[in-house]
Amino acid sequence: MNLNDYFSRLLSLFTALPAYRTDSLLLAGRSVCLNTPSEVLHSRLIPALSHLLVDSGDTAAALTIWYAVDADLPGKVTAPPWSGFNAQGFNTTLDQEGVQIFFQPWQRQVFLYSRQKRTGIYWVQTPEDLPWWEASFPFRVIFHFWTRDLPAQLVHAGAIAKGGKGVLITGPSGSGKSTSCLTLLRCGYQYLGDDYVWVELGEGLKVYTLYQTAKVEPENLRKRFPDWMRHVVNKELLGQQKAIFYIRELWQDSFITVADLSAILLPRVMHQEHSVFERIRPTQALLAMAPTTLHHLPHHREAAYQKMMQLSAVLPGFRWNLGTDPKQFEQSFDQLYSDALSQDQCYHTHAQ
Repeated sequence: MNLNDYFSRLLSLFTALPAYRTDSLLLAGRSVCLNTPSEVLHSRLIPALSHLLVDSGDTAAALTIWYAVDADLPGKVTAPPWSGFNAQGFNTTLDQEGVQIFFQPWQRQVFLYSRQKRTGIYWVQTPEDLPWWEASFPFRVIFHFWTRDLPAQLVHAGAIAKGGKGVLITGPSGSGKSTSCLTLLRCGYQYLGDDYVWVELGEGLKVYTLYQTAKVEPENLRKRFPDWMRHVVNKELLGQQKAIFYIRELWQDSFITVADLSAILLPRVMHQEHSVFERIRPTQALLAMAPTTLHHLPHHREAAYQKMMQLSAVLPGFRWNLGTDPKQFEQSFDQLYSDALSQDQCYHTHAQ
């Protein structure tokens, strides 16, 4: 059995369903159709995407995703029959030009995508096998598969905006990007994401909210955001999971879905009082975005890397050295917008 046959076999289980639920999304101007017979998966996965829901229309879907557990399908799904999958879910021995697959053998879930059909499949064996983090960024792998043929890229970064002018806040886990994004949200800035965002590389660079979820380590929650504890949607599991929030439902006035991209910021926690910005080279911005993005999403790495290289070449980059004074933290960010990201300065930077 080759990968195309495996995809066709799984797809036939979905298309044989006598009834299923359909949701329509609008993502960066493109229509996405989500089909499932599973009410329990729907209740767990859709909340993170609820800001993208639209009424279904006659427009043909640019992407269709089927998702289910075994109990809701007319036949059982067999695990991928090939060896060679690595820890990142990638298999170098398979021809993935037409159909792509993400599979981690120790988990009971599979992601598939057909480029020709523009159709993705997500299967998890039982609701109990659904990893907790999947509910915070549902179908992320399939969305990444889809971007291979689009002028778009998922980026491991947060995004914050003011007056429709957005910045990417990126870096490895523990660098302070989530804390920075949520602190700025609390200060009144506009929020587009704190973990993964959708970037369009058309005529003008834009960043779109992909998920309305935010995740915070329990210790960080208690230390920096104790007043938000009542908003945590998974309180009973905080010993095993990060705290999850639904941002649009709690901070609707600060939640937006798209902004023009103006800069890339690399936060770094410092043992100093003041927060300050310093200009960095494009290669530094690229090395903050690319490694973690490509580690989480290893398929079509060369194409994804080229897109992130384009971003870092066009956008000005800054190191944001984070100090301990919370008031000055906000002032430093205000200063970035009023000075470094003024219209004239941004134009001058892009022209170079």
